[in-house]
Amino acid sequence: MLRLLFALLLALWALPAQADQLPPQLRSGATIVGDTITLGNLWRNLGDKAQIAIAAAPQPGQRITLDSRWLAMAAAQNHIAWRPENPFVHITIQRAGQTVSSDVIAAALRKALINQGMAPGSEIHIYDRADLSVVIPEDEAPIVAVHEMNYDSSSHSFTATIEVPAGSPSAVRVRVSGRAYAVARVPELNSATGQGDVISANDLHWVKVREDRLQQDVATDPSQIVGMEPRYLIRADQPIRLGDLKQPVLVRRDSLVTIVLRTPYMTLTAQGKADADGGKGDVIQVTNLQSKKVVAATVESPGTVVISPHPIPTLTN
Repeated sequence: MLRLLFALLLALWALPAQADQLPPQLRSGATIVGDTITLGNLWRNLGDKAQIAIAAAPQPGQRITLDSRWLAMAAAQNHIAWRPENPFVHITIQRAGQTVSSDVIAAALRKALINQGMAPGSEIHIYDRADLSVVIPEDEAPIVAVHEMNYDSSSHSFTATIEVPAGSPSAVRVRVSGRAYAVARVPELNSATGQGDVISANDLHWVKVREDRLQQDVATDPSQIVGMEPRYLIRADQPIRLGDLKQPVLVRRDSLVTIVLRTPYMTLTAQGKADADGGKGDVIQVTNLQSKKVVAATVESPGTVVISPHPIPTLTN
């Protein structure tokens, strides 16, 4: 029994020694996090030598290819028993990185611009936005610092230097410029709406639009739209022009209407026929069916028109 236990302990003790004696083996490739390439990134079975730094790592998100000549020289300098099998042997080392989106950078710029006097609701446009695709080490926090901010309140233009990660010795610094724009909230239709449809508040949603891109006749207040009727089909999700709207037709041509005459002392009504279409407040011609006279009347509500008790022009055929 003791002999068997001794043999087992001897075998366990011998395993690490056998592992250390395995020949160095070139890796097929490696992805690293730090800023240096170690021998262990290149070869397996190096023991303590694996931690020795051999070269600077590529920039975050970049890669580098080491050819057979470079590898042979590195092995010889560090007394590694390895030689390339052929001139085509190589290894590719990639450094892990994370991309800091332009939206994150824009948010930091917006905060700095507000501190410089920009209106909080403004939209900013960054020139050369494609240059803001910043890649930083994977193990660092994507914190953006803004330095040297210069904001012109008259032209709303700005320049600044961004630093990512903020305060890091390896931070990426980029000079940016752009302009701030005032933004308006405008209503748009949820779905296409055409003639015969009366727009309600539930038919609208609100979007932010740069004021410099708004036409002068674009509706910006719901009171300009709600209760109105499109003159023709208006598509969804686009600004609504005031010229595209009209009062809804409350009285149709040739329809029967009630003619109302009101005074402080009485109200008289008569039946008539509308000679034209009319919306609320429109003055149209109406024929009194009893007297056959044509009078001018104001459309008040669906099927109802009002004539003034004061003398008004009488329209005749």
